[in-house]
Amino acid sequence: MAKISASLPDELKARMDAYIKEHPGTGISDVVQTALEQFLSGGQTVHPPAPPPVTPPTSPPPTSNLDQVARDYVLNLAIHVDNLRKSMAAAGLWAPPPLVPPPWWQPLRENDSWAPALKMERKSGGKKKIRPE
Repeated sequence: MAKISASLPDELKARMDAYIKEHPGTGISDVVQTALEQFLSGGQTVHPPAPPPVTPPTSPPPTSNLDQVARDYVLNLAIHVDNLRKSMAAAGLWAPPPLVPPPWWQPLRENDSWAPALKMERKSGGKKKIRPE
């Protein structure tokens, strides 16, 4: 496929950007190719191909109890690694890049980020520690 470059007036570029924003899945190349085909075919309307349909995210497959235990372990390990990484960075030490979330991880809420925050739980009947004086 050939590659070309062209200069456009700012107003035409703004109109093209607005068209692309109104038609998700359409890129600059698609718009320019369609316009050029229409121009070279004598002004006959050429319909651009429809963008592919957007597929909603699928839920993770059901897990067995053993698989869930392994997933929980990996999730807790990732939480601790991320906390360690953040502590190292806060201390001015070199810290590795953030971990990539596993493919099965799904956020509980829309604003949840990876790695999730560690859940702190107090056991019932536990006594509060008192510092020695």
